[in-house]
Formats: sequence, structure tokens, C-alpha cells
Amino acid sequence: MRDPDFYLSADMRLIALQRSALGLPEPDRPDWENRAIADGQNLPEDPIHPPQGAVLNVVAVATPSEGIIPGAIVTLSLSVANEGVAPAHRVRVAVPLPGGASYRPGSFVRDAAPAFDEVAERFFGAGLDLGDLAPKSRATFVWKIGARLGTRPLLVAPQISAEDAAVIGASALSIARRETAPGAALEASLPLEVAPRPIVPVELAVPDLPFYELDEREEAEYAAETGRSGPPHETPAAPPEPVPPQPPKVAARTAVALLGTFDRPTYAFFDRAFRGTKAPTVLQHCIFAGAIACTRAYEDGSDVAGLREHLDAQSQILHRISLFEKLGKKEPIADHAGSLLARTGELRVAALERPGIESDAKHLVFESELGEPSLAVLRSLEVESGRWDFVKARQLTLALQAQRVLGGAGTEAQHAIAENALRAYGQAAMTALQRLFVRIRLDRTTGALQQTDAELDRKAVALIEALAPLFG
Repeated sequence: MRDPDFYLSADMRLIALQRSALGLPEPDRPDWENRAIADGQNLPEDPIHPPQGAVLNVVAVATPSEGIIPGAIVTLSLSVANEGVAPAHRVRVAVPLPGGASYRPGSFVRDAAPAFDEVAERFFGAGLDLGDLAPKSRATFVWKIGARLGTRPLLVAPQISAEDAAVIGASALSIARRETAPGAALEASLPLEVAPRPIVPVELAVPDLPFYELDEREEAEYAAETGRSGPPHETPAAPPEPVPPQPPKVAARTAVALLGTFDRPTYAFFDRAFRGTKAPTVLQHCIFAGAIACTRAYEDGSDVAGLREHLDAQSQILHRISLFEKLGKKEPIADHAGSLLARTGELRVAALERPGIESDAKHLVFESELGEPSLAVLRSLEVESGRWDFVKARQLTLALQAQRVLGGAGTEAQHAIAENALRAYGQAAMTALQRLFVRIRLDRTTGALQQTDAELDRKAVALIEALAPLFG
């Protein structure tokens, strides 16, 4: 802000004298500017208008955000939230991979659910179509990248587009590399000598509680009123009447949900397979994935879209390969892919209230809610049925992976442990499938299934142990 007496300063008077010596008239003082400055405090404030449409707030976070070295793993997360009052239509999200970094297979998670790497490829390329994003709702994405050799920082630039929606906060992240050696930076930050400080005890003065005694006159008055002697005692309040437990209410929701069953004999079979003396092979994990897949209708437990028929046929193929494995024979793996019998296009969104079947002492009932990434994989398999192979068959099975156990015995904490174990095994199985895809390119026989995977074995054992108490 300018000084109101600017034109009365010494510099301006000097300029006026110079103009007078040259015979030039003195400039008029711009009183209007001073008046505007003086009256500026009385100008009306601009009103704040709340948003009337869709507003997409984009937040991207990198961990770590700086000081990375070649080989470091960076976890990236992206949140797209509609903070407006109207839905955002045709939302598309894409985040290209930065130069000097590579994607970590099996690490892509959308809305807290693991997704296939095919979904991640679309996310890094043309983008994922989120459809309509309702007000006060959000979509979240988490993935990991590995830093390669280089000196330039990693640039992560989210690209979000939508119809009739404003996009804010979609700025690029720059992840700087470490310039100095890790040991030098660490040593420079440490003090030369760190002496432990003595612990000084602090005494807290606790005042004695006051004690009140009745005198003779007060004791006589109290005895006359109550008919007994001694100090008064409070009458304990009557305990509240017990309220009978109410059955839990299942909130209705709309989704594509499927059910699956897992009985005691099946549990005992995989318990011996994964906790025996001999390490299980990848083939046994393929069979296990089919056993915990969900293929039944939510309302009555019947077969839906031919999923049960398809997985039964795949189970027979896998057990036939297991027989060849015991005989030491290797067959062309292309001859054991089977065919796509499921009709994934028949899967529809429906209102869900109470499941048609529930867990009991003989079998557990799994539930799987298919999100948009899983549905996209299923639709692409049916559209590209001509490219059906052994890996595609495994992708379909993993897309139907169980997510939680409905009902049954066990505490709430035991159900939460089982749900976490299901999620961890599903993510590990997707990573193992990527390795199997590479292995099949090198060895096009069933011998590729005779390999072992220690990490996948640990996740399977943890899942078997978590399901045991839910049988009761």
C-alpha cells in the first residue's frame, strides 16, 4: 500500500523544483488515489459461495518422499474424493510410471482390495474408468515402485478427468534422490558424544482425604431418624434389568456378491497339504484357490453364471496334472487350460439383504464382493475367449477369491484375523501368478507347476490356522 503523503516526500518536492526550473507546470496531486486508499477498508467483502456442482479433490502421497537410492521401494497412494454436492460423471484416473522407476508386480490395491496387474497397466497407461463418483465418496489407489539407477528425481503426475466437475489438488510429486552416501549422511547427523541424562525423582505430595466424624448430638439425631446408630451409609442402587440380546441387523446394500462353501473334509485335506513334511507345489495352491473361490448366488446359494460348473471342470484338470506329477510326467501345459464355461456377462448388481446360506459346524460360508477391477477382468476374459490359456484360467479363479466368512463360531477378533489372512493370501497368490506367467514362457510344460513358493506357503498356513476356530 502506498503512503498517503507520498507526493509530499522530499524526493517528490525535489522533482517539483526541477520541473519549476525547467518552466514545467507542477503535476496535480492524485487525491483520488489517496482517497481510495483511505476508503479501502470500507469496501464490501466478497461473499463466499459454497460449491454447487462436483468438486474432485486429489491428494497424492509418496513414502518416502525424498532421499531415495537405487533399489529403494517407494509406496505411492492416490485419493480422489468428490467434495461437491453433485455426482462427478465419467471419472478417469491415470498415473504414468515415472522415468527411472519400475512397478512392483502384485502391489496394486484399489479401495483396500488387491487388484490384478492388468488393472495396474491400464492405470499407468490409458487410465481407469471409475464411472460416476457420488458426493462425499472417494476412490483410493496404492501401489509400489522401485527406483532404478539415475540422478533425476522421480516425477509422479496424476491425470484426472471428469465431466461437469472441477479438479483441484492434482499436482505432480517430485521424489528427490539422495545426493550423498547413506553412511556419510547418517554420520553427519549423529552427535559426537551422547551422555545419558540422570533421572531425577520427583516427589508428588498427595493430600490426605478429610475424615468427618459425627459428634454426640448428630449421632443421636441420626439414630432417632433411622433407628440405628453409626454413620449413615448410602443405599446401593438396584442393578439395571438385563436387556435381552437383539439379533444383529444386516444392512441392505447393492453390489455384485457371491458365496462359497468350505467344508471340514476339504479343510482337513489342505491342512495336511500345507502343514505336512513335504513342501507343497504351486499346483496345490492352484487347487486351493479354486476351493476358496465364491461361485454361488447370494440370495439362495445356487450356481450363478456357470461359475460353479467352470471351477469344477478346472478342478478335474488340476487333479489330472497332479496325477502326472506323481508319475514324474510332464505334459504340454497348453493342453490343460480347459475352456471358459462361465458366463461372466450374466453377473448383475443386485440388492443384498440376508445371505441364502450361513456357516455352521460342518462348513464355512465365504463371501466375495466383486468390485469394478475384478468385474473388468472377468468381462475381458469372456470378450477375449480366443486367447484363453492356463494363466487366464488362474486369473478368473483369483478374481473370485473369498474375502470374509459369514456367521459361524469364533469371536469378532477371530473373524477379523481370518479376513486379514484371506486378503494376505489373495495378494500373495496374485504375485505368485505373475512369476508363474514368466516361468511358463520358459518351460511350456506342467513342470512349471512343480516349483515351490515359501512365501505363498506361509500365507496359506496362516489362513488355515485362522479358519480353524471358526468351525467351532
